[in-house]
Amino acid sequence: MATNFSTDPDQMVGGPADAPAALAAVAKSIGDLDELVTLIGRGLSRAKPWQRQLGNQLAEIDRLLQILRMTVAMERADAEILGAADVLCAQCRKAGTLIVGSRSDLTTKAAVRLIADLANKVRHELKLAQGHGPMF
Repeated sequence: MATNFSTDPDQMVGGPADAPAALAAVAKSIGDLDELVTLIGRGLSRAKPWQRQLGNQLAEIDRLLQILRMTVAMERADAEILGAADVLCAQCRKAGTLIVGSRSDLTTKAAVRLIADLANKVRHELKLAQGHGPMF
C-alpha cells in the first residue's frame, strides 16, 4: 500500500507520526542533505578554480537530489529508488575526492565530507526501509 509521503520536510503529508519511522528518517536525511548542499553552494565564491569545480559538483548533487525526490514522489520501484540513491552517493563521494586535494579551508572540507556522509546515510536508510516491504 502506498503512503502519502513527501521527502520535503516542509511538505510532508501526514507527518512523521503517520509515516513509518524508517521513512521519516529518510525524509529528514534527504532534507538535511538538501539544506547543506544549498547552504554551501550559496556561500561559495567562484573566484578560484577549486571553487568553480566544487560549485559544479554541488549543482550536480542538487540535480541528483531532485531526481531522488521525484523517484520517491512517483512511487517508483524500490530498486529504482535505491539506484537513484546510489548515483547520488557516488557523486557526493566524487565531490569529496575533488575537495581533498584542493587548497580549500578546513570548514569547506568538513562540510563536503558531511555531504558524503549524509548521502551514505540516506542510501543506508533506504536499504533499511526496503527490508520492511515496499518503501512508498
